[in-house]
Amino acid sequence: MKANSFGNLIWSCAIRSWGPVVAFIGLAIAVLAFFFAPETDTIELRWFIVITSIGFMLLVIFARAAWEANENQIVRLPKVIYVKEPPKAFPEAFALFLVEPTPLFSYDAIVSIYYLDDGVERLVGVGKVINVQNDLKVQVLVLDDYDFGGKSESIKQNSKDELKKLVVKSSVPGFLVEAIINV
Repeated sequence: MKANSFGNLIWSCAIRSWGPVVAFIGLAIAVLAFFFAPETDTIELRWFIVITSIGFMLLVIFARAAWEANENQIVRLPKVIYVKEPPKAFPEAFALFLVEPTPLFSYDAIVSIYYLDDGVERLVGVGKVINVQNDLKVQVLVLDDYDFGGKSESIKQNSKDELKKLVVKSSVPGFLVEAIINV
């Protein structure tokens, strides 16, 4: 099971919702009701209690899972899908990145681009969101090539191995902001 799968969320909520305790108590009530409840002609009370106990236990688990899923929404950084030459309207730009849909970026936001090199994210460029498409993919214009180095050509040729190593973040290092302000 994947760490962020729905099944894993339900299982962890069952454990944290006192699942074993609730299950034991519910099972005990159900067994006692099954054997000691009087039989009736219209509705068998013992089956009603068994089904109600199990239903209540499941309701508690699913309610907690829904609450945790809402509270712990994790927004991951988007991956670069495709790289193109910059539009003619931006002749000084380095490249145009097409990035996965994300709520982190909005139109005209400044972003930073990092390259994952041996487990270390290295700042390689700064970009600007120029469009959020109808399909919610984001176009990021890479304004400067700070340190793509020898990787720039393979990135522009959409090498899958190189695109996997690109990290686009919605924050910009402070020294760059200061440099922009002081200009």
